[in-house]
Amino acid sequence: MSKQSVEQCVISLAKKILPGAANHTVTRDMDLVMDLDADSLSLVSLIFAINEELGVGTADMGTLMTESRTVGDLISAVERLKKG
Repeated sequence: MSKQSVEQCVISLAKKILPGAANHTVTRDMDLVMDLDADSLSLVSLIFAINEELGVGTADMGTLMTESRTVGDLISAVERLKKG
């Protein structure tokens, strides 16, 4: 999967799951909590949706959660985990 398709998938899932994302253009520099109103439950839902769509294993969920503050951080983490 190309980097752009990972990015498109993560942004699409964020728009569906995160409360503050539905009516906005989601960009890589947006803060998951401050800009998109993510709480712990919506972040877990997003991580599991990414796992389902992109095959990032559940063992790697903690890494995604702790490394990601922005949408771009999350995209980069998914790309690293998919390579590893």
